[in-house]
Amino acid sequence: MNKSSFRTVARRGATVAAISVAGIALSTGAANAAAPTSTWDSLAQCESGGNWSTNTGNGFSGGLQFTSSTWQAYGGSGSPADASREQQIAVAERVQASQGWGAWPSCSSQLGLNGGGGAPVQQAPVQQAPVQAAPVQAAAIEAAPVAAAPAVQAPARHATSVALSGETYTLEAGDTLSIVADKLGVAGGWQHLADANLDTISDPNLVFEGQVLQLPA
Repeated sequence: MNKSSFRTVARRGATVAAISVAGIALSTGAANAAAPTSTWDSLAQCESGGNWSTNTGNGFSGGLQFTSSTWQAYGGSGSPADASREQQIAVAERVQASQGWGAWPSCSSQLGLNGGGGAPVQQAPVQQAPVQAAPVQAAAIEAAPVAAAPAVQAPARHATSVALSGETYTLEAGDTLSIVADKLGVAGGWQHLADANLDTISDPNLVFEGQVLQLPA
């Protein structure tokens, strides 16, 4: 076998779904269109009342209510609540490109936001392992195998048990978790209300008239 060396370079391509904007509602019809900052402001208003530095203490923080693991997985550093509005929007754009507007299920539904997603999380390129010189000329040099980095798994948005008050609320026609949380003044918003009903609500977007909700303490 002739002497040779092999180099392995790990590359991943990224394809970002195109999003066109008409007011607040978005579709996937136009190529390479990014959501305007006004759309992120509207989403933040729904998620956190427009408070970009909020930290409710329920695992979500910042104007767009990031979990710390999602924030770090998509390039954020420190705490979302300590980051600027522009930094939070930059990370949110990467989350939206990968997961779509469904990363914010209730508020995106209320605002008519849809589409996006499908772009993989960008990972740092794997550095080539150094090739060790063989002391004997007859032996072929083999490159060290490169282990593939595990894909980052986005965390579930509602997996925290909360204390219950013992009170209940029966959903009426037109109710959403966000509407009920605002109506009843639930601390922590619709996320806290969803967490209080993990046994009966698997998708915060799918609630029904007549459904009985447990209210958090």
